[in-house]
Amino acid sequence: MGKVLTILAHGDADGVCSAALVKAALGSKYDEVRVVFTHPVDLVKDFREFAAGDVYIVDVAIDEKYFSEAREALPSHRGRVVYIDHHPLPGEIPGIEIFHEEGASASELTYRMLAGLLPRRMSRVALYGAISDYMDYTEWVQSALLQWDKRIVYFESGVLMQGLERARKDHEFKREVVDHLTRGGAPSAMNRLLRLAEEQAKINEALTEWVEKNAVVKGAVAYVVNPPGPLGLAANLARGIREAPVGLAAEERGDIYVLSLRSVGVDLNAFLREFARKYDVSGGGHKNAAGGRVPKSLFENLIDELNWYISRQRQGLVSSQ
Repeated sequence: MGKVLTILAHGDADGVCSAALVKAALGSKYDEVRVVFTHPVDLVKDFREFAAGDVYIVDVAIDEKYFSEAREALPSHRGRVVYIDHHPLPGEIPGIEIFHEEGASASELTYRMLAGLLPRRMSRVALYGAISDYMDYTEWVQSALLQWDKRIVYFESGVLMQGLERARKDHEFKREVVDHLTRGGAPSAMNRLLRLAEEQAKINEALTEWVEKNAVVKGAVAYVVNPPGPLGLAANLARGIREAPVGLAAEERGDIYVLSLRSVGVDLNAFLREFARKYDVSGGGHKNAAGGRVPKSLFENLIDELNWYISRQRQGLVSSQ
């Protein structure tokens, strides 16, 4: 086996763009580049199964429940391990290289780290990821946008984000998208990606109407269960339509709910990590956007404790953003 680079990435637009930037910058230095899509709950498992040679982990949060395993597994790898991410870290991981900063997208961080190895046109790829992850307000993004026509950049970002959402778990297609972006191709130049984006746009419109009819408000939390569309979007729509501080969307999978939460002014990451430690479940993310997995039996507890957390925050008993 020749020299191998393994890229473990989140499967959304920010993760795909980050993977493309790593491959574009470093791919020529390796005999083989492997791209594996993962997520916080499965990161350690997938690392143990797929990591070979040098490893870059991009846009994958380290879940509170599996942090101790990650702290053991990542430094024990025999190759180089580089972790590039923007989610709050649950603790230190000595023995690996960490490029971490909250408030910027993983794509931006990856581009800034590897900019000396990338042609200028690849800044568009970083912009696609930043815009898709609601991280388009940073100083770097505003400066980089001046180099392009931002109307085109935002259009291409929308095509990428919507198309990847519709592709769901089609990891082979997502690897094709990574290769396309690595070559500097525009998302709209991929016919299948453009078609998938159009399909997803129609789903999103139907989802908006569904949330308007089905969102439930309990205290400061607006929530929906089993929405017919993306959980993150459903949570954001529930929050906005019901004018609540927090929106939550839950999807049944057997005996658990997979959760996505969105907020304005509530630190979801802090709440979910506290909840995860208390009940030994998975949870965490950003301040304004986070997720988790809880048994159905804990769903009402989560809603109640989230409302209690928001109440304490309003009283100044916990810090706000």
